Amino acid sequence: MSSDSNHNHEHHPRSHNHERFADLIGFGVQASYRGPRLYDSEATKAIVKKWTAFYKTHHEVLDGDIIHLRRANGLDWDGILHVNPQGKEKAMAFLYNPLNREIEPEIRIPLYYAGFTDLAAASVNGQPPQPLQLARDYAVTVKVKIPAGSHSWILFTHP
Repeated sequence: MSSDSNHNHEHHPRSHNHERFADLIGFGVQASYRGPRLYDSEATKAIVKKWTAFYKTHHEVLDGDIIHLRRANGLDWDGILHVNPQGKEKAMAFLYNPLNREIEPEIRIPLYYAGFTDLAAASVNGQPPQPLQLARDYAVTVKVKIPAGSHSWILFTHP
């Protein structure tokens, strides 16, 4: 399974504000975002609205337990996995790329704590979900494009 970084992903240049909101929301940070420049332009206002809507849509899984997939070291991808086995959205991986080039790693994602046993459906960056067979250790391996200096996310639900 591979993601297309242009499909249903941001269609504007990546800004510092965009990536900071993605980082915070991707980690499930609930906060009161205030400041004199929060809406300093229509582009910034659109970023705030986009990530607020994203959080509202996926808050159940984003507020779940967090499993660290790979420690951040600034040399390769890192990521976390939110899990909520009682929710409709069982898991969401947020993957970060600190490099100045796009990467496409194969990432092993453990889904045991999300409540999956044999099959899961994975949606990369909002694309239509694709069924995946879990390995005997309740993990799946997903090949995903992560844009330079940015992020990608994978939502896991029952097929």
